Amino acid sequence: ESQTAKQIPVVGKPLSQQPSQSPLSLEMAGFFVESGNNYDAGDGDGNDDDSGCGKGDTLDTSSYLPVLSPSRKAKKSPFADDNATGVIFESSDGHYDRINRLHKERPLRITSVSQYLTRPDAPHNIAQRCKIFGDANVVYKREVIDGTIATSVDQFLDDDDYLRVHLAGHMQRLDCLSGCSCTDRLDREAEQYQSIYFASGTVSAAKNATSSLCRLVSDVVAGKLDNGFAVIRPPGHHASPSLAGGYCYINNVAVAAAYARERLGVAKTLIVDWDVHHGNGTQSIFLNDPDVLYFSVHRYHNGNYFPFLGGNGGPGSVGTGEGAGFNINVGWNQKSMGDEEYYAVWSRVLLPVVKEFRPDLILVSAGFDGALGDMGEQNVTPTCFANLARQLMPFAEGRIVCTLEGGYVRSVLGKCCEAVILSLLRGTSRSNGGSCGSIGTCADSTDNVILDDDEEKKVDSDGTNEESTITTGPTANKCKSINPSADKSIQSTIASHASYWKCFAEASN
Repeated sequence: ESQTAKQIPVVGKPLSQQPSQSPLSLEMAGFFVESGNNYDAGDGDGNDDDSGCGKGDTLDTSSYLPVLSPSRKAKKSPFADDNATGVIFESSDGHYDRINRLHKERPLRITSVSQYLTRPDAPHNIAQRCKIFGDANVVYKREVIDGTIATSVDQFLDDDDYLRVHLAGHMQRLDCLSGCSCTDRLDREAEQYQSIYFASGTVSAAKNATSSLCRLVSDVVAGKLDNGFAVIRPPGHHASPSLAGGYCYINNVAVAAAYARERLGVAKTLIVDWDVHHGNGTQSIFLNDPDVLYFSVHRYHNGNYFPFLGGNGGPGSVGTGEGAGFNINVGWNQKSMGDEEYYAVWSRVLLPVVKEFRPDLILVSAGFDGALGDMGEQNVTPTCFANLARQLMPFAEGRIVCTLEGGYVRSVLGKCCEAVILSLLRGTSRSNGGSCGSIGTCADSTDNVILDDDEEKKVDSDGTNEESTITTGPTANKCKSINPSADKSIQSTIASHASYWKCFAEASN
């Protein structure tokens, strides 16, 4: 090796733009590396249990940089046609349940996904193909001095960004707990909410998660990235304007949608929520807003499933005032819904509406607690989640940002995140607004493309084009085979919105 001076790669930049390392050519590298962010191993003590690098540490970059002969001609990367996909991790180590360190919503959720996606033997090379961020609450200006990291910090969000969706009293109440070391006070405060715990670092962790998502949205809207996935915690879609709940403190996706409109000039935003639980907080924030279309598919059970909304999370909740018609719920009244039912929702409900709505930005509340093997008692596979994301990519010129909500079985969560990120990397964007299947019926055309499980396993293993694995899905025309209760739920949603959307009115006629 002819490298003499070893310098830390600058986070968020390809190696071709890194400070000069040696006379070696780096043109072939073209990959992004994760910052030297340390993550808690999941025991909630906020300590670095791994051997990563942090601020002020020296990092040997030999494991990141290819050793090439200076005369070797660079070849085109087999992933040259990938979308520019950003992935941001925020494990929020300071936020944990002090009483139950094994609480299902703990830092290990994120660190396990990060380790799974960036492991050296990962077959899909996500660590090399994506732009990986860490320490996401702030924009880091990194300089390399004698092989160490020198960092200055600029805050990314200010108070107004939170107050667009949350009441001042709610944010003040949270801010009063920021850094609080009085455990009795933290516990008394947690008792005022449903499914909430507080630690001294909880509030800053919630703001970190929100800032992570907004940073990614900003880069996508600005064209620096094509799309992205924020693998963050705590989740947010249960947080309403005035209340925390369901492990959620600040509504990440709602703050991001409002941020995109006010700061980035985005006119219309679609929020798709496929978490097994209804995003009651997101719904309440945009209930009368015609510029934000909220769509949720979730377990409902006539209002008797968390968050126990009564009729507020069912098909009759269509929005109020100017927002009437822009709040769409498909509520399952039985468990064990799987791929076929979700594909039917997309082809019969979501895609026709999205084509008519024509959003400028798509945000996905990507909860995976409805995945097969997770706690939501549903049967949705990682491949299905990938296709749900892929079918949204023809819209909004492909500007899609996913943010993690639920998903608690780590072996399942990593696979689901991986599948969706691969879909973002290789899915195509079409500026014509996309196409969808038959309105009001299950699609039977090649517009409903499905990535077969066996084919998906071949993706990237030899650098071949993933698009060659996209085939007409065997589940594309299975309306007659889906759960009858699911079919009834879909029909109820269409009937409730027939007066608001032309596609449903035509189907009814």
